[in-house]
Amino acid sequence: MKTLETQVVVIGGGATGTAVLRDLAMRGIQALLLERGNLASGTSGNFHGLLHSGARYAVKDPPAAEECIVENRILRQIAPQAIEDTGGFFVALTDADEAFLPRLVEGCQRVGIPVEVISGSEALREEPALSPQVRQAVVIPDGSVDGWTLCIGSVKAAKEYGAQAMLYTMVTEILRKGDRVIGVRAVDQTSGDEYLVRAEYVVNATGPWTEKTARLAGIEVPMALDYGTMVVLDSRPVRRAINRCRPPADGDIIVPVGTTIVLGTTSVPIQDPDDFCIQEWEIDLLLDECAQMVPIVEDMNIQRYYAAVRPLYKPPQTAGEEERREVSRAFYVLDHEQLNGIGGFITITGGKLTTCRLMAEKTVDLVCAKMGISVPCRTHLEPLPPA
Repeated sequence: MKTLETQVVVIGGGATGTAVLRDLAMRGIQALLLERGNLASGTSGNFHGLLHSGARYAVKDPPAAEECIVENRILRQIAPQAIEDTGGFFVALTDADEAFLPRLVEGCQRVGIPVEVISGSEALREEPALSPQVRQAVVIPDGSVDGWTLCIGSVKAAKEYGAQAMLYTMVTEILRKGDRVIGVRAVDQTSGDEYLVRAEYVVNATGPWTEKTARLAGIEVPMALDYGTMVVLDSRPVRRAINRCRPPADGDIIVPVGTTIVLGTTSVPIQDPDDFCIQEWEIDLLLDECAQMVPIVEDMNIQRYYAAVRPLYKPPQTAGEEERREVSRAFYVLDHEQLNGIGGFITITGGKLTTCRLMAEKTVDLVCAKMGISVPCRTHLEPLPPA
């Protein structure tokens, strides 16, 4: 067994974990990232590709919406290579959609999301493939973002500041000495090499695997997991992200990604992020719902379909079985010393890929406070290097 030492171990190589690694390194903290697969091999590489404006959450989850619009602007500045500025529409097709539209506009304005309401005829001039039934559209600053480019750029930046990242290296044990975490054991899944990594702090940034990872330290973190299925079609009839003007529901978004469009998404509760299967009804539902917004969807070919698990955290005080779409998309930094009496261990969970930089900032703020370090965050100021 090889022994390593560092100040902070970050578990998880998705958008949040890589952003935490970058922030730690930029503040002069020695850090090592461990990822059981490749970068962005979980949710960050398998979501629908939307750079959220926050409009989707403006009515029911204003804090998450405000975080999204702020971070949307920052990511456009620091990672333009990962983003296409598609813009977006929320389209109203029915009486119910039109009744929801004023609530959407008011919610967006309340949290600082710029919106414009246009007529159906104007929306059709801008996006001719829209349904002729479109009555009105709300223009919002959505975009398309590449999760792989973002993660690779964050790791490259972190390495320039001295950090390390070990891929295909699974954490098998979180080491404790009494009521404090002191490091991890891990195994390289390609070579079989085993590592004992001693650290002052361990950050759990494993997204849907948050609960499984925390249990390695003897800690319970309640998650309300569900997966969402997406369908990729073989051409791009729209330039913008097209959303249905209604509360979040299945099959209500079309995201242009490269030369394709991604139809999303469903919401199916699960218990284990490693054990789920896409069901045929989900494909049919996505095609049917999205064809109401863009009818040509019915005539397009399916290129592929895939799914990802949402890392939804359910605080103990809200435990219950309410709908997964009602669980907040806000993020949570969990100080397990305060919550569970176990020092040296911090969890960051929830949130969206759009808010990964902010999630990392708040996580590293806590690490710094505990380590007595007063270096401010600069991740919003320095651009990521090309991936």
